[in-house]
Amino acid sequence: MRTTSSTVLFFVIAALCAVGVGSIAIGDFTLRGLAVAGIPIAVGTVVYALYRFPRVELGHRELALINPLQSVRIPWNLVDGFDIHFGLGVRTHEKVFSSWPLAGRGKKMEKDEHGIRRLMDNPNPAVDTVLDRYSGLSDEELSNPRGQATITVQWNLRIIAALVAAVVWAGIGFVALPS
Repeated sequence: MRTTSSTVLFFVIAALCAVGVGSIAIGDFTLRGLAVAGIPIAVGTVVYALYRFPRVELGHRELALINPLQSVRIPWNLVDGFDIHFGLGVRTHEKVFSSWPLAGRGKKMEKDEHGIRRLMDNPNPAVDTVLDRYSGLSDEELSNPRGQATITVQWNLRIIAALVAAVVWAGIGFVALPS
């Protein structure tokens, strides 16, 4: 699950970055141009990582919080509850794991039954989906035979390496810019 507005934003920024790289390649096809092309490529890489990897996966036996730097897989039976004030936070006996893409309940102005505009809760349907899935779990999904299910935390090294390489390339591009 991810927010719908992030898809539109991703494609707009990706298109702008592609136009930037194309115009640099056409206008200055030299070593300096190649270095400067790292700037829009770095922006595109960061936006891609922030679009593609923050997500929540609801599995049969586990909940997965995939963030650009880390992936956390939490078996359903180890979930103690949820914090939804600032976004989706999954409470376990170890700590609270947060999900980047799912914002918490916000507020919006709506008219009440008397026609007066008031600040009302604005629930996030994606967070509600996670809460509904958790409340509807069966005994089989909550089982942990012989205590084998554990929380796994894994660093996303390929994503981190790509982000570091893109930022270094952009740094070289900023140095190569004419004064």
